[in-house]
Amino acid sequence: MPSYFTSSPGKVILFGEHAVVYGKVATAGSLGLRSYALIQTREDKKIEVNLPDVQLARSWNINDVPRQARWEGYPYPPQSMNAELLDQLTKFVDLGSQTNRSQAAIALLYLHSFLTTDETVAQGYDFVVRSNLPVGAGLGSSASYSVCVATALLQLNGYLSAGMGLDVAAQRDLVNQWAFQAEKVIHGNPSGIDNTVSTLGGAVMFKKGEKIEPLPGFQSLRFLLTNTRVPRETQVQVANVRKLHDKFPTVVNPMLDAINEISNSCKTIFSQDGLDRTQLLSRFGELVDVNHGLLSALGVSHPSLEKVREISSKLGLKSKLTGAGGGGCALTLIRDDVTSETVAVVKQLLEAEGFQCMETSVGGPGAGILTLTHPTTIAEFLAHDKAYFEATQNWVYFV
Repeated sequence: MPSYFTSSPGKVILFGEHAVVYGKVATAGSLGLRSYALIQTREDKKIEVNLPDVQLARSWNINDVPRQARWEGYPYPPQSMNAELLDQLTKFVDLGSQTNRSQAAIALLYLHSFLTTDETVAQGYDFVVRSNLPVGAGLGSSASYSVCVATALLQLNGYLSAGMGLDVAAQRDLVNQWAFQAEKVIHGNPSGIDNTVSTLGGAVMFKKGEKIEPLPGFQSLRFLLTNTRVPRETQVQVANVRKLHDKFPTVVNPMLDAINEISNSCKTIFSQDGLDRTQLLSRFGELVDVNHGLLSALGVSHPSLEKVREISSKLGLKSKLTGAGGGGCALTLIRDDVTSETVAVVKQLLEAEGFQCMETSVGGPGAGILTLTHPTTIAEFLAHDKAYFEATQNWVYFV
């Protein structure tokens, strides 16, 4: 029976928060924290779904799930979302419409309705996802899930096989487009940035209304990611910046322009000849400092985020908020010359404040597939830890 693991990273905004709303350039990168999925065929014509991170364990008869006839543009997604199908699936899963559980289930079944072949319907399948990404922390957990769903269903149903005649770039694009459909199910009107970073990996630059572009020459960087556990209120922070902008446009617009130039400067340092790794990290750290200062001046910092900066700066490290601010997460750059003892001290001090700290990287690989030599059980899959997946060889990435 075909059996696969799929994997995809979360994302962080490196530079450009809030300024991107006003048409400025922002920079985002893939996180070393990832989601992992298992998909494999069954023999009883059931879909067995287990998503422990959102407390969902359900089983459906596969023939009860609606399926779509072949459409124009196949195998790429239809131009517009199928509202009638979404209504059908919302009633079918019967979990309400606004919970993480229901959105995750509906996103899976929405893609299933388009992508599942007659061969798969004749068998059924298991689908299980576990994630190292905290839900609701602004780290792209839903996009990571969506990319896992898209990759898994496309792989199980043969769309990524050699017989389809798609090269790696086309396969990657196919995954990304279907992941974007899942993100639309979950969020309604997403930007497409999160799923693109999760599919491609590395780092990207993006500007409202323009194509998302990879950041050339980007090198993987180490960070300490700190979750302050202060709930984010993205809409509130965006509205507050808007009020400040409208009240003092001649003050705020130059700040937004400066944030724009931070992303451009980031691009420059990664493409600059003759700049060694030490110099690159030093300049990157300076951009981290300046960007946070500007965001703080826009009013989107928080005492918890300033505490992260206070503690890390005492040990010579640069930190900034990531995402909307007002709480949420902070990134602390770990230069190559920073000792493990220093990182341990910073973590200890931050955790003493009640924060959650995770050492990670930014700029690693995007979506990946691992073909298993034999089926596994759901319990076995859930028993594996992060180290197991990271140590497992033979992952195939879309690069």
